[in-house]
Amino acid sequence: MEHIALRVSPRGKLTKGELRQERKKGRLPAQIYGKGIEPISVFLEGKEFANVAKRVTESRIIDLDLEGKKFATLLKEIQKETISGNVIHIDFNLVRHDRNIHVRVPLHLNGVAKGVKDGGILEHSIHEIEVECDSDHLPEKIEVDITDLEANHALHLKEVALPEGVKLVTNPDTVFAIIKFAHGEPEKALEPEAEEAGEAVASSEQESAETTSEAVHK
Repeated sequence: MEHIALRVSPRGKLTKGELRQERKKGRLPAQIYGKGIEPISVFLEGKEFANVAKRVTESRIIDLDLEGKKFATLLKEIQKETISGNVIHIDFNLVRHDRNIHVRVPLHLNGVAKGVKDGGILEHSIHEIEVECDSDHLPEKIEVDITDLEANHALHLKEVALPEGVKLVTNPDTVFAIIKFAHGEPEKALEPEAEEAGEAVASSEQESAETTSEAVHK
């Protein structure tokens, strides 16, 4: 998976007012956290982050360059201003290469399900799953082909083929896709023989009713 590279610069202890001034200059305060190390305070260039923001996910490794020293990280949290929605602070978690990590990975459905073509409605309630793997096997996303999914059938996470080295953490019995009909299954068209038989029965019932009516009036 392709990494995202960002440059960061050291950040000393600043007051809230000083941080506001730095944000006005286009610099975003950020923090790097990791087990066994003190949190590292840094600045990101706002424009540089904006250029890659759409590619940033919880499952994509971000390489931070702090004056030549590289830190492989994962996004922990992005804090935004309530009204404007502007990013005001970012937290990163340091990735350790000597142990597995737990991350949430997007779950994408590919194709048009057979059940949808037959008039059904696709319900897709799970959009990401939690997996365990090392940093070298971290998938950007998990893709599932649903072309053969029929009406009134469901797909469970245990049916998903995961990449090598990736273990599912989310409950494997979780249903993530199902095809339903809004008003039950569509009625099947009658075969010609069945249609003729139906007409014959209807005609016979009508004749019987007329005979009964005549008998009553005599």
